[in-house]
Amino acid sequence: MAVHLRFLSLTVTTAEAESTYRFDKPATVITGPIGTGKSSLLMLLKHVVGGTAMLTPAVRENVLSVQAEIAVGTERIVVKRAIDGDTTDRVDLLDPNTLTQRSSLPTRTTPGENTVSDHLLDALGFPREQVAARRDGVSRPQNLTFNDLYAYVYMQAREIDRQVVGHLDSYFDPKRKELFRLMFALTNSTLMELKRDASALADELKSKTSEHKSVDAFLLASDPRSDDELRAELTELRHTLQRAESTLSALRFELSEQSAADTALREELQYAIQIARRAEEEVVAARELVDARQAVVAQVQLDVSRLNRSATAIDQLAPFQFVLCPRCMQSLTGRHTAEDHCVVCLQPDPVGADIDPAAIEETRAVLHQQLEDAQHIEQSDIAHLQAAHQQAQQASFVVASLRRELDTQSRDVVAPRFDAIADASSRVATLKASIDAVTQLRESWARVRAIEAKIREIKRTRRQINKDIKDMSEQLAARQATVIAELSTEFGNLLRSWNLPWVNTAVINSDSYLPMVNGQPLESQQASGGGIATSINVAYSLTLLAFGLDHPDVLVPSLLIIDSPRKAFGNNESDRERATQIYSRFRTLADAYGERLQLIIADNDPPPISSDSFGKVEFTYENPMVPGVHHPGPDHVVRLEDGPDS
Repeated sequence: MAVHLRFLSLTVTTAEAESTYRFDKPATVITGPIGTGKSSLLMLLKHVVGGTAMLTPAVRENVLSVQAEIAVGTERIVVKRAIDGDTTDRVDLLDPNTLTQRSSLPTRTTPGENTVSDHLLDALGFPREQVAARRDGVSRPQNLTFNDLYAYVYMQAREIDRQVVGHLDSYFDPKRKELFRLMFALTNSTLMELKRDASALADELKSKTSEHKSVDAFLLASDPRSDDELRAELTELRHTLQRAESTLSALRFELSEQSAADTALREELQYAIQIARRAEEEVVAARELVDARQAVVAQVQLDVSRLNRSATAIDQLAPFQFVLCPRCMQSLTGRHTAEDHCVVCLQPDPVGADIDPAAIEETRAVLHQQLEDAQHIEQSDIAHLQAAHQQAQQASFVVASLRRELDTQSRDVVAPRFDAIADASSRVATLKASIDAVTQLRESWARVRAIEAKIREIKRTRRQINKDIKDMSEQLAARQATVIAELSTEFGNLLRSWNLPWVNTAVINSDSYLPMVNGQPLESQQASGGGIATSINVAYSLTLLAFGLDHPDVLVPSLLIIDSPRKAFGNNESDRERATQIYSRFRTLADAYGERLQLIIADNDPPPISSDSFGKVEFTYENPMVPGVHHPGPDHVVRLEDGPDS
């Protein structure tokens, strides 16, 4: 049974007035001249339930809000939406009795909030699902929304002779097909989830395959060796590293032992250096003492010599009375000299004790004794200096010998080991670097193996999912064949009853779920005229609607809104007859199903037939759809290319 969806009324509010349009009959025909607002009314029905509608300037500039009372499933819902401003992207949910606001629902997905689409789908009892769609070659699951379902409900004038339920929109087409399957129970949540998983796995497989190629190309460019070759080389490098590290450890052990042996020699050398330093210090001290003794001896010798000269001078010169200066030979006779002073040097004459020979001799004896003592001590100091010097030379020799021994030992034993240790350390470092390089290459190979394992796992999972999809699809295939066959029969009978020219066969395609006339899609029929394409499209939607009303397990909405069902029809007798047949079908459905369905039809001319099941909304230039706004009349009406009028 079709899911119940019915507009009960639509209230249009402007700053000046408010009009309510009711849809009480099974079918409501909206008529009036061009530009009076027929298509705009249908667009406002779409707008008020959260859809994206083409609103004319007259609506955008004058209408403040629209409010609709809708029967959705078993609920009566009142919704209200602004035309312009910050609240345009939200729909207010009102209390059906008091018309007070219950909540405000976003029209687009908003984190943490149910959308108006969610609310309407839940009220309809229509499943909320995601479609396994792709965009730009990438899996991008798309939510099925009430607005998507509305595409099966609303046949716009601009599309009625061009496409079927938006099938030319490549972005929407996957949704269209999945909605068809959902409505006619040709799929279920499990199958849809499997398809989403299969689409996601296709992306993951593509990504992993690309990653595998990239890593493989890197390995080929960086090193041509295979993983087996690298593994063998890594094993050999590790064995070589073990041997090199053992050699290095042995050299370091030998060096440590040799260092222990050198310690005693170094300590002995250090002690010898200390002895030599003290010996040098002793030599310096002895030399300074000898120098001092020699100065004393020289002084005593000088005193003795002075005493000897004085005694000689006294002995030899005392008897003489100098009349001439002994130096310059000038006369001293005319020189005035004090009493008891020397006429030569003018100094006082010495007392008698100073020139006493005995005293002089005694002084000479003392000085000779001092000289002898000083010379004796000097010899003793010289001997000490020589001994200290000899001891310093011996200490220096010991130091030099120990240094030569240590140098020889370092040169012949330690230095070679240091060189060997340096070589061994370099070898170990080189081996470790080689091991790191090979390990990194092996890690890349491990990554390749992991990617390959993941690819195998993805393919295995994908095969299972595809098998599950195939098995489940085969289980539904019988139903699909039955449903498509019944739809095709009804569709073909309906078109044939309208006596369309050149129509021989008419079926519903089992893959695209679109109408096929004479084996061709709708766009191929457009060459025969827009009226034929419109008739095919209307017949298709009426067929889906009638099937849904007749089958309890079908979720086709019970509402169908048709804008301009006679678009591109002529005014000849056959066209008028065809229009009458289409409206006869509307009447048949309205009479047969009554309140179970709703047809809302916008047409320029009144229906060619009458029926008690038909309600009427009529617009004129004096009374257009937008209330309280003066209409300029037919002279100012511009026919829009896409069909909607103001």
